[in-house]
Amino acid sequence: MVSLWRIHAVTFPVKGLATIWFAALLAVSAYFWNRDRIKWFSIASTSVIGVIALFQVQSQLISHGWMLQIISILSGLVLCASIFAGVLGHWYLNVENLPINLLMKATRIFWGLVTLRLIWNLLSIMIGKVTYLEVEISLFRFIQMIDGLLLSTGLFFGTIFPFILLYFVHETVKLKSTQSATGILYVVSISVLMGDFAYKYYLIQYGLAL
Repeated sequence: MVSLWRIHAVTFPVKGLATIWFAALLAVSAYFWNRDRIKWFSIASTSVIGVIALFQVQSQLISHGWMLQIISILSGLVLCASIFAGVLGHWYLNVENLPINLLMKATRIFWGLVTLRLIWNLLSIMIGKVTYLEVEISLFRFIQMIDGLLLSTGLFFGTIFPFILLYFVHETVKLKSTQSATGILYVVSISVLMGDFAYKYYLIQYGLAL
């Protein structure tokens, strides 16, 4: 949030909206942290404000495009799903008799989102273009250059590696070994986060939505 206020390309109203979202997120999290029940409206409204703030920031930093917004949502869902699955798996270590189907559903949803991202990334590499040094070249050629090397790293850690590991998570959950599954999910979460840093760099630097 502090870094956002240092970006001159983002207008003051958008920075204010992002700050309101961040404050609301902290307030809602603190209020419902130790409560048995939560109010879905409070959670949903905070999320909606966050999505609007994200779109506004992106529209001022990079070029407009509906595909960019969709891929940004998918990217956010992948990151959120990785964190949610890891936290949920940790609860199985502390709470007895939790139904295994909850972790199985979370794993399958996470795996499905990563699969969608993998398909999109492969299509982008095959047919996508990028402007590099004022010349439009194929994305496949770009990732073979020095400046595109980090993108290959992001593709591996952000998509391919999690996709493979989630197969093992799925099979481990089927065996009801929640402790092992949680350990793998922690690795997946870190991998997704590493890949997301690379994706965001190329999003801002080259306008690539991956």
